[in-house]
Amino acid sequence: MSTAPWRQRWQQWQSLRPKLHRDGASLPATLLLASLQQQLDSEQLRVVDLQLQPEESVLELDIQQPLRARLQLFFHFGELDWPKRTLLIHYRLQGTPQDSGLIRRTLGTLLLTALDAGLGSHLLQRLAAELVFLDIQPQHIVVHLDQLPPFTRWQEQSFPGKSLARYLQLKSITTPPDHLRLTLGWHRQG
Repeated sequence: MSTAPWRQRWQQWQSLRPKLHRDGASLPATLLLASLQQQLDSEQLRVVDLQLQPEESVLELDIQQPLRARLQLFFHFGELDWPKRTLLIHYRLQGTPQDSGLIRRTLGTLLLTALDAGLGSHLLQRLAAELVFLDIQPQHIVVHLDQLPPFTRWQEQSFPGKSLARYLQLKSITTPPDHLRLTLGWHRQG
């Protein structure tokens, strides 16, 4: 009797669970990908893949309008401003047309060249219009953490009668291979 199928199911289940550390938590890329797909997938947009790496991570999207294309959003985390509850994400956008017709493929290539030249922020703004916690600029995205639903729930958690966010703060966000690492620290009351 082989235990391989059970072990494989256990490893798959573990890959979808956050890991706690003494100073924070790690969220696996597979968990984040599933969450992004649940929140963003629609007739116009499909989240295909998420690869988290220390230097530069990649989010792959398939879009249907204004053309069929595969977009790669290359990104890395920048400044975390805890007092303002903002996180800066630097990005660049590249794409590959998915249409098979010569004219549509040529038009797609021209449009994607424009995206590479800096017009990608407008497309991202349109695709992420419902995500009120994102402020998309030409080369960076500002995440307003206090408007991000999981963060809002965390801020409302009480610890001896006061907000947990009063005691703890998010110190850093890093991307070791295939994980998003959140490091917490004590908030110094001033």
